[in-house]
Parts: sequence; C-alpha cells; structure tokens
Amino acid sequence: LSCLHYSRQGICVPSCHFTQGEPREFAQGGECFECHPECQPIEGHITCNGSGADTCTRCAHYRDGPHCV
Repeated sequence: LSCLHYSRQGICVPSCHFTQGEPREFAQGGECFECHPECQPIEGHITCNGSGADTCTRCAHYRDGPHCV
C-alpha cells in the first residue's frame, strides 16, 4: 500500500502540517514527521526541515550554537 500524497503514522493524508496546524511537521520519503519540540511554529512558514533541534527555522526558546534549547 502506498499513499497518493503523504502518510502520517500509517494513515494517508493529503498534506503534512508544514505551515499550519499542530504539531508542525516535515516530510521525508513521503512520510510526515513532527518537528522537534524546541522549534517555534511560524504561521504560514516552514517550522523545521528535520527531526533534530538543529533543524528549526526559529527556536521556541534559545539557540546554543546550531541547536535550539
């Protein structure tokens, strides 16, 4: 079984929560994954591009080098 667009925890969905909705997500291999909790959601913009604290567009609290903490 494969999804036409994306998959979230084994369920086919038309889109990931890239720029709106909760929790914010990124896609990898057609699967939606949650952004790191230290990433600040930015309405209308991508919040992260990976699962780590170093992939956030903007930090919810502070940045220590490349990582949000």
